[in-house]
Amino acid sequence: MKTALITGVNGFAGRHLAQLLKSQRIKVYGTTRMTPISFSENSIDELIVSDMGSKEECVQVLTTAKPDVIFHLAAQSNVKEAWGQPSDTFFSNTVKTMYLFEAAKQVSRDIRILSIGSSEEYGYSKQMEFPITEDSMLNPTNPYGVSKMSAGLMAKQFFEGFGMDIIHVRPFNHIGPGQKKGFVVPDFAHQIVNIEKGRQKPVISVGNLSSLRDFTDVRDIVNGYRLIAEKGIKGQIYNLCSGKPTAIEDLLYAMISLSPSDITIEVDPDKLRPVDIPIYYGSNDKVINQTSWERKIDLNRSLEDVLEEIRKEEWLEKL
Repeated sequence: MKTALITGVNGFAGRHLAQLLKSQRIKVYGTTRMTPISFSENSIDELIVSDMGSKEECVQVLTTAKPDVIFHLAAQSNVKEAWGQPSDTFFSNTVKTMYLFEAAKQVSRDIRILSIGSSEEYGYSKQMEFPITEDSMLNPTNPYGVSKMSAGLMAKQFFEGFGMDIIHVRPFNHIGPGQKKGFVVPDFAHQIVNIEKGRQKPVISVGNLSSLRDFTDVRDIVNGYRLIAEKGIKGQIYNLCSGKPTAIEDLLYAMISLSPSDITIEVDPDKLRPVDIPIYYGSNDKVINQTSWERKIDLNRSLEDVLEEIRKEEWLEKL
C-alpha cells in the first residue's frame, strides 16, 4: 500500500486511520463533505471536498487520488437519525457505496476496497448465539443496519460478478478520543467534566446500565482496517471487535474512578428503554487468525484518554 483514499476522513475513525497510515509513510488522500479547520499537513496529503453523490463524482475522486486501497468510511452512522431520515441514510450508506464500486470498476478493478459495515447488520433475535461470527444470520432491526447490510450485499455482488477486490468489515462498538456526543462514553465523559467544573450537580442520571456490549478502542479498530487491507482475503467479511462483553455499568464506574469528584448515580425511569438487548458481542477469531490483529489498548486507557481530551478542550476554551 503506497497510496490510500479514506472517504469520510473527517469522521471519528477516519482521523485516527489517517494518522496511522501517515505514520507508516503511506500517501493519504481523504474526502469530506466540508473543509475541516483542524487537519494539519502532517495528518493528510490532500483533502478532496466531495460528497461522492454520483458515479461521475466518484470517478473524479479516484482519478485524482489514484489509490491502491480505498477505506470507505463515509456514512450516516447515527441510528437515531436513521430512524428520522431512513431514505437519506439509505442513500448515504448504500447508494453512494454503489456509486463508489461502479467508479472503481470503471477506473481500475485492481483497487482494493474496504467496505466498512457495522455490527448493526446482525441485528438481534432471541435465538441468537454468542459470540456473533461472520456467518451469523443478518437480521438488522433499524434503518441504519439495513443500509449497511445492503452495502455489504452489494460488495459481495461486485466481487462475485466483476471480480473486484472488495472486503466487507463489520466493526462493533468503538470508543476513544474524538468521538462526538450521542454515544455512551462521550456522553458520560461530558457529564463528569461538567461535574468537575461545577456546572452540574454531582449526580449522573442514567437508564439501564446492565446491558453488556462489545467495546474496542478506535485506534485498535483502525489498525485492524490497515491489517485487513494488507492481509485480508478479497470477497471475505471480517468482524472487528473485542470478543467479550462489557457492562455499561462497569464503563461508568471506571470513568467515575478516574475523576477526583464525588459522583453518585441515579436511575431515571424515563431513560429506560421498553426493550433493551441484554448482551451483544462478537467473535474476532477470523481477523486474528488471518491478519494477526490484536487489541493493544485496554478499556481503562480508552476511558482515561477520552476524559483527558474533554478536560483539555475545556481548558483551551478559556484561553
